[in-house]
Amino acid sequence: MKTLIQGQDLIDEFITLLSQGGEQQPVSITQSSNAVSKNMALVPMSIQMKLPDIYNPASGSNKYKEIFHGNLSPYGSDHSAADLALCGYLARQGLTSSEADHVFRTSQLCRAKWDEKRGEETYGERTLKKAFSDIQNSAMSAPTISTIKKPILSNITNYRPTYIPQGMPPRQFVGPKICDGIRLFPSNALSTLVALGAMGKTSLLISIASHVAAGKEWNGYPLNQQKSAMFFCEEDQEEVNRKFSALVDSWPANERQAAIDNLLLIPLMGLDTRLTVIDKGHYKGSGVAEEIIELLNQHALKDGLIILDHMQGFTAGDLNISETATAICREANKIVHATGSSVVLAAHIGKNNIKAEEFEQGFAVGSLAFENATRQMSGLIPMTEAIAKKHGLELSRKEYVWFSLAKNSYGGTNEGVWLKKVFSPSFHTIVIEPTTLIIPSPAGKLSEYEKIGQKIIEYINTHLNTTKNNLDALSGKDGYFKCSKAKLRDTLQSLIDCGDILIHKPSEIERQEHSIPKQVKGVLKVNTAKAAVKSAIHSNTKSSMAD
Repeated sequence: MKTLIQGQDLIDEFITLLSQGGEQQPVSITQSSNAVSKNMALVPMSIQMKLPDIYNPASGSNKYKEIFHGNLSPYGSDHSAADLALCGYLARQGLTSSEADHVFRTSQLCRAKWDEKRGEETYGERTLKKAFSDIQNSAMSAPTISTIKKPILSNITNYRPTYIPQGMPPRQFVGPKICDGIRLFPSNALSTLVALGAMGKTSLLISIASHVAAGKEWNGYPLNQQKSAMFFCEEDQEEVNRKFSALVDSWPANERQAAIDNLLLIPLMGLDTRLTVIDKGHYKGSGVAEEIIELLNQHALKDGLIILDHMQGFTAGDLNISETATAICREANKIVHATGSSVVLAAHIGKNNIKAEEFEQGFAVGSLAFENATRQMSGLIPMTEAIAKKHGLELSRKEYVWFSLAKNSYGGTNEGVWLKKVFSPSFHTIVIEPTTLIIPSPAGKLSEYEKIGQKIIEYINTHLNTTKNNLDALSGKDGYFKCSKAKLRDTLQSLIDCGDILIHKPSEIERQEHSIPKQVKGVLKVNTAKAAVKSAIHSNTKSSMAD
């Protein structure tokens, strides 16, 4: 049978359409995802990295991802036009013809026609040949690299160092002190904060940014008031407002207003805000850094605090590749140099450090280039069982995290501060603030009432919405408190009288959400503003990680 040179593609498609018994319908990404995901494993990661529009989940829906998954609607259901468009994309991304053929065969566009002969070549070979030919012709007519590349080194005029005989002023920091001698977030530099998920990283950074914006002391140390901005990849506007409101609810009105006036909290959920893109295997700026700079300039934010939460959402590429780290840090440093601010990248902890009990190099997820490119790296790790036992916090240790430094180009790293996560019933979220751990005296030196008081505090801390009746039910020799109801009530009343325990009247919303009966007039809360219960005798008022 002879093969037509002109129009054979249309005839083949018509015959295929008849054999299917009807009109071919576009294939959606959802319908084809299972089939494609099986084939994706056949494509080397080195090739996938060159094709972010197809393989990067953060890229969202786009034309090339649609046609890769078999959706012909962008090309009016013209299968051949979609084939050529996908091959053109693969060619522009720097793939060889054989690599493009390999990727195409994993797509939902691929069909038996790809290997059918068209004269001396197959349909697939002809399609790839045309796609690569079109790219070459376009490149020949484009300006050469030498005509469009901007000079870099020619603008540098001073090549020799300068000796400053009278010394130099100390480096400036934007963030608060976490202890004497160590302060967070150097000015005009890039920093990172690393933690596991659900450790309170976002709440902590909102707290620090708000304190900086208000000029309100943090951890007992004063702060200079400076404008701040925080960009969120995983939070919407409602959640951002919830966390901020819970934090400043107890602040004086003037400090709360100062934070509102000098703080930008910008949710980016659902937007592609990666700072970098991968073009033909090369990492380039996406233009998002320039958009951030323009926004900050509109609000006159200079020499302040800028937080990007979190790094993974602003990154294109494999986090374990140094090029990925170098590219995002280069883009973040554009923001540093344009604003003179402290820019902080929040990041997740590396998998090998999930159970870490101290900070060291390699703490952050991904390439060490992330750490090498930053001037300071701080992090959060949970309280260990040993430390919890030493401080009598076995039942509530998950509420505490240790905040310290793994890298600090401008000071020490072996000090830190304990933070406590406190639930806000009015806003249904946590607030995380510095706290002081105190080592209780040995149980043998406490009176019976002091022992009961400690157990009451511990129980209320770990059991939300406890009532007096709940405690009464735990009295008796076989009960949790191992004491009579009278002693339990006397001890509780003493704690209430001295302000260590508060009686909180539940709101209607709280009653509904926590199933609190109408007859309950008040629930018991520990007064977290007090460092310790009055009945406890403490042998030490300062603790560090080494304790």
